[in-house]
Amino acid sequence: MTVMPNLNRKRWQRLIALAVALALAGVVGLLLWQESRGANGTAPWVVLENIVITLMGEYPDKPKSPVGRVLQLLLLISGTFIFGAISGRISALFVTRALRSETSVSVFKDHIIICNWNDKAAGIVAQLLEGNKDSPIDIVVVAASALVDDRIPAFLSDRSGFSDWVHFVQDDPTHHATLERLYASQARAVILLADEETEAPDEKNALIALAIKHLEHIPGRQKDIHVIAELVNLSRRRHLQEAGVDEVVSARDYSAGIIAQSAMFKNMSVVYQQLLTYSDDTNEFYFIDSGRYPSHLWGKTFTELSQWVSTYSATQTDNPLLLLGVRRGGEILLNPKPQSFERLMADDALVVMAFKQVDRIDG
Repeated sequence: MTVMPNLNRKRWQRLIALAVALALAGVVGLLLWQESRGANGTAPWVVLENIVITLMGEYPDKPKSPVGRVLQLLLLISGTFIFGAISGRISALFVTRALRSETSVSVFKDHIIICNWNDKAAGIVAQLLEGNKDSPIDIVVVAASALVDDRIPAFLSDRSGFSDWVHFVQDDPTHHATLERLYASQARAVILLADEETEAPDEKNALIALAIKHLEHIPGRQKDIHVIAELVNLSRRRHLQEAGVDEVVSARDYSAGIIAQSAMFKNMSVVYQQLLTYSDDTNEFYFIDSGRYPSHLWGKTFTELSQWVSTYSATQTDNPLLLLGVRRGGEILLNPKPQSFERLMADDALVVMAFKQVDRIDG
């Protein structure tokens, strides 16, 4: 993903809008000239009145000339599209504003903050809501530009009560004061999306990450704020990591691997799609931290762990589990070989696949 194509797209949108406006002005001028010329022509103000009525979607008196009738028909079709687009935009704006909360007086804790806004944001909010629908969490979206996206109001309108958990804030996330006001130090995670309105989205996210890490050094604040950043320019990965980003995600990296594997194994992309989609009918990955599984599992080999989890899963008919690996520190060991994983240690976390979130397993 690159920023330049998005900037070019916006430039093309402006050029197209200008061309449509000029074409519309030309049709109006031509209709005025065609109908008002001659001794028996229609008065210009009457022609203008008919043009306005036509653009509003109504069909006034027919023009006298065949050319005028064709032009009026063009105006009628254009008016339908133009006013439909304007009405939809205004409706989306009012719905989005209606969803906004007064975050200046709200106290957030264990919430998720999303900084910046792009075409992935609505889908991320939707997935976060779906993945936490049994125990909703606050999601705070902050961006310097106005937040208007038809998909968010549409998603929330189908899920009554979820609008109370999504908060939209128009402010600059690079400012320390903004992050403090949104209680970033108390957040479960902070997601930094690429701001496609800027020429250097990775550099902007590095500034936000530095501001977030600054909060960790304030006495009495959380010392480890988990930060995930979307990467645009692959050469900027180290910049984000050095700024304090814990996880750097590049859509280009993932898409390349999925495409390659799909070429080798048919329908492999469907497997990834299901794993990356929260729903009642799909599986997702979950971590079960130490202390949330029986201590008698410590010291077991991965084969022994798999057998125990399989036996336990047989009793969980509503949410069967499948052991995939182990998280040891910052390393993920999926289906590990015996030489790379001997036995489960007390601080290890289990990596499982399940239909619903798994907080703990007992037995």
